[in-house]
Amino acid sequence: MVKTDDGPAVEVRDLVRAYRGRGGELIKANDGLTFNVPRGQVFGLFGANGAGKTTLVLQMLGLVRPTSGSITVNGIDVVRHPELVKSTVGFLPQRGLSMRLIEARRALHYTGRLRGQSEADARRQTDELIEELGLGPYADRQVERLSGGLMRLVNFGMTLMGRPELIVLDEPTNELDPHNRRLIWDIVQRRAAEDGTTIVLVTHNVLEAEKAVHRVAVMHGGRITAMGTPGELKEQTGAQARLELFVRDGGSLTEAEAARLGRIGVVSPGDRSGSYLVTAPPDRIQPLLEVLVTDVGVTRVDDFRFARPTLEDVYLSLKPEPVGEPEKPAEPEPAHRAPDSPEQPPPVKELATVGAPGAEPEEAAPTGTSPATRRSPLPASRTPRPAPSTAPAPTRVPRRTLGARLATFGTSFKYLWFEHMLIVRTSWHVHMVFGIFMPLTMVFGFSRIGSGLTDQASLLYIASGSGVFSIAALGTTAIAQRIGAIKAEGSMMYYASLPISKVAFVTAFVAARLLLIAPGLVTSLLAVEVLYDIELTLSPTLLFVYPLTALPLAALGLVIGSLIDKIELISIVTYMLNFLLLLGAPLLIPMESLPVALRVISYVMPTSYGADAIRHSVTGDIDGTFALDVAVLAVASVASLWIADRALRWRAS
Repeated sequence: MVKTDDGPAVEVRDLVRAYRGRGGELIKANDGLTFNVPRGQVFGLFGANGAGKTTLVLQMLGLVRPTSGSITVNGIDVVRHPELVKSTVGFLPQRGLSMRLIEARRALHYTGRLRGQSEADARRQTDELIEELGLGPYADRQVERLSGGLMRLVNFGMTLMGRPELIVLDEPTNELDPHNRRLIWDIVQRRAAEDGTTIVLVTHNVLEAEKAVHRVAVMHGGRITAMGTPGELKEQTGAQARLELFVRDGGSLTEAEAARLGRIGVVSPGDRSGSYLVTAPPDRIQPLLEVLVTDVGVTRVDDFRFARPTLEDVYLSLKPEPVGEPEKPAEPEPAHRAPDSPEQPPPVKELATVGAPGAEPEEAAPTGTSPATRRSPLPASRTPRPAPSTAPAPTRVPRRTLGARLATFGTSFKYLWFEHMLIVRTSWHVHMVFGIFMPLTMVFGFSRIGSGLTDQASLLYIASGSGVFSIAALGTTAIAQRIGAIKAEGSMMYYASLPISKVAFVTAFVAARLLLIAPGLVTSLLAVEVLYDIELTLSPTLLFVYPLTALPLAALGLVIGSLIDKIELISIVTYMLNFLLLLGAPLLIPMESLPVALRVISYVMPTSYGADAIRHSVTGDIDGTFALDVAVLAVASVASLWIADRALRWRAS
């Protein structure tokens, strides 16, 4: 766990996240939020879909930049240091995490290492969580092959890896059976009480969450309309206790019985014959029971159900009331539409003075206070003061040495590369076709065009061209489709929430694919040697010519997958590019044989230089032309990786 200061775990001041709607109107996903969350507290964040909860959470994680205001997490200014926050926060999104295609044990272990744990600590916590979550029988099964509930447990365990100071849980009990839901809530309470972990809980399951939360904020239309402990919210909203009774044999209450109950509470007919609902203030429970027993009589009643008001009752009673047209300040237009944002957040009447926009924030619990006591917000009767407009003190960011940064990059690269390489188990047939059978088919087929192109010069073009085309098919199409799938699964946001750099993600992703597409080049060269008894010199220069040829193609696939959302459209675009590559670059025939227009196009294609460099390598003709090919490929590789890094949407502006 990364240790930070002793202030509040989360401190939000005048937070606004706005964007332009389809009609050009200014819409606020978060509208002037001001509150804080003390350490060791389970903080519930409730609200309907589109209330702005997810936008708020993404700003806590440093994945969405506020339009205005400030947000501090674990003493770190998120706007100034979004990457630093990630080392102190664990995030369980509502949708799937990454690492679905590897075993559960590996998913936990790799996540711990990516979060900065040592090898020993990551293995130790992995074993602890497998036992705590009851995952022993499934630990060595692929995550995607588990049931939805077991997959959710694995995802929850991944969130706990690294022992983060703050854990953000978005609908943690989705798809879980009652036994495992109780297990999750027990772990949440235990982490807060025993470890002092702060937990922000976003859920619609208010009834279950009531047992775990210390404090609750209810959101409507981008604003916090109520905040406090569950008990305080019940008192504020006047939540009523409920008595549901069923008269024997579907009969009716007499007028006298109904009148007697009506003196204590409100009596209304139930949803079926002989049923009645009586609502009364919680302090009238005892008289209500006395009337039921003495005046109505237990012999008249088939069954009755009595319940105190729940947090769900409070939540359902908090409905926003319009108070006029919202003000439209001249905020700068963000470049990206915020997620989980309403089409137009309605202005709301603030029902609580605590935590409402502009209200005084709660004082942080003193150091050493037990988590159970860190629950009371300011009393509802206290007159709110405007929040201070001053920004939080600048975060003291520790300087990291170059060696430490390289070590972190190396660890991130290693385990991301492991994950991507293990994915080949689910797509080996695709790589087999493109990496082995396709280049074999091209060598065998093109060499028999006309009277047969079996001379050494023609076979060199066919071998090098077939290999490069195979690399293009896998390096562009397969990578673009995989990035598209990661986005569709919702995993990209999870990768971005980890304390890893985007450079580490891109390089590990591309490096893993380079090894997967390597057979495409080797197979075509070996086929020419075996089929036509032509001796080729496999020069050591191939060791860097091959990756330099493949890198621009891999990066191009990454760019396409990042910019296009629909996988079907990704496939169409990459197939068209491969078709252009096959026709427009001198892969299979000399450049002088191409029409002038295609010859001009070939000069800007890195594959042209890659194929030429491969031919020089296998003939041992290392000259000035080879050096030019390598230089162009090196520039193209650096430029394409830079473009891919910029195109990958790691964080909303």
